[in-house]
Amino acid sequence: MLENIANAIKDKDKSAVLLLLTCFTFVFIMPVFEFPSNIFSIILFSLILFLASYPISRKVMFIGFVAILIELATRATDLIYLHYLAELTTNLFIIFLVGSVVRHMMNQKNVTIYTLVNALNGYLLLGIMFMSLVAFCAQYLPGSFNESGDSAMELVYYTLITLTTAGYGDITPQLPIAQSLAMLIAITGQFYVAVVVAILVGKYSSSVN
Repeated sequence: MLENIANAIKDKDKSAVLLLLTCFTFVFIMPVFEFPSNIFSIILFSLILFLASYPISRKVMFIGFVAILIELATRATDLIYLHYLAELTTNLFIIFLVGSVVRHMMNQKNVTIYTLVNALNGYLLLGIMFMSLVAFCAQYLPGSFNESGDSAMELVYYTLITLTTAGYGDITPQLPIAQSLAMLIAITGQFYVAVVVAILVGKYSSSVN
């Protein structure tokens, strides 16, 4: 069983599917349940970084491991500057992973189902990165958003709705830094979709011709 899982992780296509399932669980399923401990979210987040970095190279996987350790260290201390470092390190690493996903799509000759899986993985990774920034603002800048604070799902929902630019308006940014973050999320979401669609259409057109 463990050997099959290890072989799946080594295979880039199967690893992409595993990453998609993990991201889907982290974004859409986990926030619905109010767990008494955040250990489950830490495990899932660590698994996401591992699955996204392992197929790239061992060096990238090592950087991901360091990012995970820094993230875990913040759970054991109240030092605000360590939290800043964890946010910066993790988010820069996720940006690198998304860039690797886009580069991998550009290098593929044909559009396959795994190309679409990778495209969706990049989008969900962006969502996870912005979720952490939104949660960071809500934690350290009270009043950043007008959410009730009764459920973790509120900020997850707000982040993805803003990323897709649907913007229902039931949760809105209240402070200038939160408003700037909302604009960044919306612009990044639109830009990612435009770039990915252009790549996929170009690949498909060239394969047909």
